Amino acid sequence: MRIGIALIIIADLLIRGSDLTAHYTDAGLWPTNLIHTFGWKTGNWSLHELSGSYAWALFLFCLHFVFALFLLVGYKTKWATLIVWLFTISLHNRNLFVQQSGDDLLRLVLFWGLFLPWHTCYSLDSKKEAIPLKQNTVANIGYLLLIGSVYFFTVSLKTSPEWRTEGSAIYYALSLEQLRLPVGDTMYQFPMLMKIMTWFVFYIELAIPLLILWPSKKGNLRLIAFVLILLLHTGIGLTLYVGLFFIINMVTGIGLLPKTLLDNFETMLRQTQQRQFRIKKEALILSIKRPLPIKYFSNSICVSVIIISIIINLSAVNWFGYELRKEVWYPVNVLRLDQYWGMFSPSILKKDGWFVYHGMDSIGRQHDLYRDNDYVDYKKPEHIVKMYKSDRWRKLAENMQNDNYTFLRPLYCRYIIREWNKEHPNKKMNMLNLYYMEKQNLADYKTSELKKNLFCVCNDN
Repeated sequence: MRIGIALIIIADLLIRGSDLTAHYTDAGLWPTNLIHTFGWKTGNWSLHELSGSYAWALFLFCLHFVFALFLLVGYKTKWATLIVWLFTISLHNRNLFVQQSGDDLLRLVLFWGLFLPWHTCYSLDSKKEAIPLKQNTVANIGYLLLIGSVYFFTVSLKTSPEWRTEGSAIYYALSLEQLRLPVGDTMYQFPMLMKIMTWFVFYIELAIPLLILWPSKKGNLRLIAFVLILLLHTGIGLTLYVGLFFIINMVTGIGLLPKTLLDNFETMLRQTQQRQFRIKKEALILSIKRPLPIKYFSNSICVSVIIISIIINLSAVNWFGYELRKEVWYPVNVLRLDQYWGMFSPSILKKDGWFVYHGMDSIGRQHDLYRDNDYVDYKKPEHIVKMYKSDRWRKLAENMQNDNYTFLRPLYCRYIIREWNKEHPNKKMNMLNLYYMEKQNLADYKTSELKKNLFCVCNDN
């Protein structure tokens, strides 16, 4: 799990780094002077806000990358975990509007990695000296509750008829052309299959937390839970454009695998003599224990986080009336322990559409900035999902469609026209009209009448 998470962080940094200027500098669409104005909570912090320069952002990305490599190979693993976790919090707080729930899960598993013994195997640390595989029971419970919570609360929050009675949730999810991938195009042609898959997803999400938390001596139930997680998120990744979300969920579930299975895997990789030597070395130091005050302090932190996490998740459901006090939210925000697992809940988003970039030059000539045409085409692209360079841009576009995030629209509009004029000095635009062509997905493959929404008008200043 440690190796997989490190690889995800490296891949994520490379994806985000390709849009470093756009998302993490003052020359982009979310400058540092606006960070505290929208979405920022008391206790949030970010090293990335200390400067809006490209050099500072690149420096932090490089440091983050280096310590992710340390985590990957297991060098000074505990310190690497701590630093990667802190850098991840800082990065996520720098631009809240390109985040998705997979980022929350990644951040929380890194927190539990501080207490889990993932430095004992397949690491440079374990090569240097034998480290006993000593489990922290409280941390193990915290990790299992985290993975179980993801599925228990996402299914608890799925209260709409599409999930509970109609069985139309997958139909509506695949109706979102801004998300649907080619495999999803194929599945979208079979209504009965989509209905069956809706019940399949619902009951899998219901079963996973039960399988994770039900006592199992050999861990076979958790193995079944892991297989179900793989099936569920493979289906999501093949049909919907969700970036690293489905991979994050798969990799963070690796810790569910039973020890017997991993022992069998290990014997395939190591010769019997080498394994016996390692066991003997471990046996010599099994008596080494952490000082009791450190152990009690560590366990008290784990217990506190478990209780807080349970309350945060329960407060999202209608039947739970208690919420954390403001005083408690401060450390929660500092450590970014906040979480909400309402994926496609309580119902499926039905608003869909695409953007049109209607530019005008100094003498009034029109230009389509997306298609680079001398006329503006308002027709639907063949594949809307291809309009987005990465899932970070798709998530930003999804947020801009929400009436609660209208402040993003002029920022995005001005960034687009600035970048266009920088890259096309012979076709400079004086003005950009950002339109959103909106439709509502209805039952039986029908849609509402197309609406032409003017999101923003901006100039090149």
